[in-house]
Amino acid sequence: MTDSRQKDSKGQQNTDPEFFARFWELLAPDPEEAGSRYTCLHKKLIGFFRMKGISDPESAADDTIDRAVLKIGAGAVVPNVNKYCLGIARNIAKEKHRLMQREISALQKFIRALSNSSVEQVERIYGILKPCFEQLTGDEQELLLAYCKEIKGQARAKHRCELAETKKITVLALRIRVTRLRNILKDCVRKRSNKV
Repeated sequence: MTDSRQKDSKGQQNTDPEFFARFWELLAPDPEEAGSRYTCLHKKLIGFFRMKGISDPESAADDTIDRAVLKIGAGAVVPNVNKYCLGIARNIAKEKHRLMQREISALQKFIRALSNSSVEQVERIYGILKPCFEQLTGDEQELLLAYCKEIKGQARAKHRCELAETKKITVLALRIRVTRLRNILKDCVRKRSNKV
């Protein structure tokens, strides 16, 4: 079977237009109605990913539809497109949560390993991480430090609920902010590491 995806000018994967046409027909026989249902489905998927605490719900919704288009194009029998896409969205949300947990675990291992590292290694890491951390605003630094306190189990969940209350935001909004800040730090550290 040939790959149904083609690369666009940015090097990203595009689904085959023929596959997308099949998906579109499953939404509704009338093109205008299909367009309306597509918009509604996309909004529902974004809402689903926001509710699940995914940091980039729009991208996750796009990924869901892309996967559905590919599977339908490959011959999957789909009586209800909305339910089918929601099933794919659930899997994507699980994947993203597992990835986030691996990143958190790696960060915690990294922090624990610092105590066992040589002074030279610690100074190098500190020299890369500190300027990145200092690029954040005072409020952002305070939020990250409070969120990442080493607390286990239910106490951690309670601590994060209380933190959200003090910031006058929901726990979901808190998670989204922290994910965004972690991504900013990760990008900065990567750039500085490449320079060193």
